[in-house]
Amino acid sequence: MSLMILTDCYNLDVDHPISFSGPNGSLFGYSVLLHKNKKNTWLLVGAPVANSPSYPAVKEPGAIYKCSISDKRECQQISTGVDSCGKTCFSESDNQWLGVSLSRQPGDGHVLACGHRWKNVFYSRNDNQNKLPHGVCYRYEADLKQAQPLIPCYKDHQRKFGEDYGSCQAGISNFLTEDLIIMGAPGTSYWTGSVLVYNTSSRVLSAYVDDNSTVLYGSYLGYSVGAGHFLHLDSTEIVGGAPQHGQTGKAYLFRAEENMLKIISEVKGSKLGSYFGASVCAVDLNGDGLSDLLVGSPMYSTVREEGQVHVYINQGAANMKEAEFQLVGSNSYAARFGETITDLGDIDDDGFPDVAVGAPQEEELRGAIYIYNGRKTGISQTFSQRITSSVLGNELKMFGQSVSGGIDVDGNGYQDVAVGAFLSDSAVVLRTRPVVVVEAFMPLPVSVNRYVALCSDNGLPAVCINATVCFRVHARLFTSSIELQYNLTADTHHKESFPSRFHFHGNGTSNATTGRVKIRHDQLTCVPHQAFMRKDVQDIFTPIRFEVTYALREHTVHNGGSTFPALKPILQQRGEHGNLVANKTMFARYCSLANCSTNLQVSAQLVLPQRHNNMPYFALGNGKTIMLNTALVNTGDDAFLPRLQLRFPSNLHYIKVLDTEEKFVSCDISEENKTIVGVDCSVGNLYLSSGAKVNISFLLDVNQSSSVGDVSIFINASGDNYEKRGSSARQLCHFDVTTEIWSRCQHPWVYDSNILCIWLSIFGPSKSLNTIVEIDIPKILSPYPYRLLHITDFQTSLGECSI
Repeated sequence: MSLMILTDCYNLDVDHPISFSGPNGSLFGYSVLLHKNKKNTWLLVGAPVANSPSYPAVKEPGAIYKCSISDKRECQQISTGVDSCGKTCFSESDNQWLGVSLSRQPGDGHVLACGHRWKNVFYSRNDNQNKLPHGVCYRYEADLKQAQPLIPCYKDHQRKFGEDYGSCQAGISNFLTEDLIIMGAPGTSYWTGSVLVYNTSSRVLSAYVDDNSTVLYGSYLGYSVGAGHFLHLDSTEIVGGAPQHGQTGKAYLFRAEENMLKIISEVKGSKLGSYFGASVCAVDLNGDGLSDLLVGSPMYSTVREEGQVHVYINQGAANMKEAEFQLVGSNSYAARFGETITDLGDIDDDGFPDVAVGAPQEEELRGAIYIYNGRKTGISQTFSQRITSSVLGNELKMFGQSVSGGIDVDGNGYQDVAVGAFLSDSAVVLRTRPVVVVEAFMPLPVSVNRYVALCSDNGLPAVCINATVCFRVHARLFTSSIELQYNLTADTHHKESFPSRFHFHGNGTSNATTGRVKIRHDQLTCVPHQAFMRKDVQDIFTPIRFEVTYALREHTVHNGGSTFPALKPILQQRGEHGNLVANKTMFARYCSLANCSTNLQVSAQLVLPQRHNNMPYFALGNGKTIMLNTALVNTGDDAFLPRLQLRFPSNLHYIKVLDTEEKFVSCDISEENKTIVGVDCSVGNLYLSSGAKVNISFLLDVNQSSSVGDVSIFINASGDNYEKRGSSARQLCHFDVTTEIWSRCQHPWVYDSNILCIWLSIFGPSKSLNTIVEIDIPKILSPYPYRLLHITDFQTSLGECSI
């Protein structure tokens, strides 16, 4: 039986998407919002350039569609409009882009829909001045039957385009809390931008006013907005993105003080044109009660606009520390990853909120969304799920431009997700699969006595380990029994080239077994297994590690009656090895010394082929070898992985070790540098027992071109002490090999015809290196003064001569 582990998909179901479509070319799906009121659940969809049947004379005002999820799955427009707006105001809703942003109040609260290009044309109609794009937002009741228009930038007698709030374009982004309506106004003060906050409890409108030029002209502050608990658990602070600030972008944290917003913290981008701050998301990633911050840079480019998301963890009191990594999705060309970031709530039931990041231009504008899971440390660096439009089987375009969560549409206890794809005038609802949380553990005995057979294997006494696999499962609104299948493997970390030291009964000699278990909700269920020790175990030092991997059997969960297809539950992911449980035990040791200390003693003796005056030596070039006899004795407790290390000059050559198989000796040559050669040998079959002695003979040769003198050989003995792995037993042995040249010379000479010839011959096994020959030739024969010989020329067949 094999276990299939799902790694490229998690718990958003892609097999049963709920799809909606709007009028062609209306940009239906530019914004999406899941909304619930009492027993009704809707998907609200913004279509910023849709025409409205309620206002046929208005050109493409945009519209909000209310789509029923649970029954007929039809969409219908919600009628809205501005009847009156002030003393010096006249409404123009043409091209107002209603539906550019949508948000909902927590719980079954109000809904806010905005059109940032709504215009006041009072002065342009009367004296041909510029239209004033104030922007408009509509605050809908929870049942979506009534709406109240909000025009926060309008002031009586305000007529200049660009100055103050004349062209603020409020509502390009919006966000709702329990008592705050937050609207971005990036056109304020010649596109310096601002954030507007209306407190529905105190009915006070607060705004950021840049008196000190902290925010630069053209920063687009308010392009994105959000809110969270940054200073204290019970306070609410506002977030505003300014993607054009200094061409690198910033995001600001504000505190409301009466009718003013004060900057309390800021974070900034680092790369030109990255649009840092185009999206912001305040979310408590690590569950400490304080909001952390995600900031999108959708146009961040390595090649072209791959995009990324920056992560800031709240250290307390709005002290935002940037993570050492950024979220990058698949790092795809022109993906614009980070265009939108949405808090989905805890969709995988691990106690931490999860987020979705949109990359709407990935795969040539088809788009994708990425799911990242909150963690105790902040957020997972890699995504747990990537959903592309092609996976859903639809011709979707710009899938991921908008994302919404926080509402359970099918009643299975998990919040679902809506995604817009406005370039194909589409929106999709993805339901969340139930998550099965498994607590698994495997108790093992503290140690194993290899001399005591407490079990029976095929009727014979055997040493065994009782490995008990235990499970407890939990799932929201899922009370029936859950069936798991598992693989149990014994001795997973045994030494290479050696078989597993334990096997399971009934399957030959395999160290793996499988099983199935049915578990009721929140009940502990355990299954015992016996693993038997092999007869020829040599390694008693390496811990005995057991591992169990588990997976769900086939299940389906029906919720919501017959309205929705059944979903398959999935195991909760917990990091890279979330469905693996391991434990280890060890063989019992009975030691006489503290910490089971070893005491390795090494001695050595050279056997040289020549002797002179009772002094052994090696004559260079004699064609014989050197034998190095070593003795390794363990006078302490058992030594794990005993080793011998030889170090000698490069003019010595290692040939072999005698009787290697019988003595379990294996050697490897390692050249430490050009002048020193090493031979590293493992001794014994993994360990050397207390009191054991091993004799090892090495054959060595000497380079005949070596110089005369002593050659030093160093021997080091060592072995690991498993109870105290940082230490080892070592002993060093050093001695010299004396090398000599053994040769003699004969030099007959012949004198003939005024030519004197001298022959020099070398007898013996060694080369005569750097030999100097002196020849004395008499000039006169005393007592006579006459010259006897006169050298006129000389020649040599080898070497050089001089007078």
